[in-house]
Amino acid sequence: MKGIDLKPELEELIKNISQKNGYYGNKIPDSIIKMFEVEIREDGAGILVPYWLGVLERGRGPRLRTKDHKLYLKIKRWMAQRGMFKSTTAKGRDNEAKAMTWYINKYGNKQFNKGNPIFVDVYTTERKKIIERINNKFALTIGNITMQVI
Repeated sequence: MKGIDLKPELEELIKNISQKNGYYGNKIPDSIIKMFEVEIREDGAGILVPYWLGVLERGRGPRLRTKDHKLYLKIKRWMAQRGMFKSTTAKGRDNEAKAMTWYINKYGNKQFNKGNPIFVDVYTTERKKIIERINNKFALTIGNITMQVI
């Protein structure tokens, strides 16, 4: 992409996404934003993001495959951080986390089920704005090149 620097627009997109609120009104965690990577190549430019980023906008639907990814361990950590356990034993906490995991795997999370699915604009509008700016930048550059040739 010689001559046109798209890195500022792509970095601005990442910054704007990092300031958006998710389903529960919280900002996207820095640990997720750190996974975003601007990639500039000769044939194009873009932002590499986790494949599951759409979950931030649509929620997590029911699990489609039977492979166990140990989601209950992540849910157990999440529940512990928020003091959600009713049980005082380790086995009881495991069972509570596994029960919540089973429900999410079977029916999807609250965001997905509320309005099936409820859409939270985390990145769609920002992405459209930046694409429009990039298109304008290209149009201006093509116009300048055309004026120089004529």
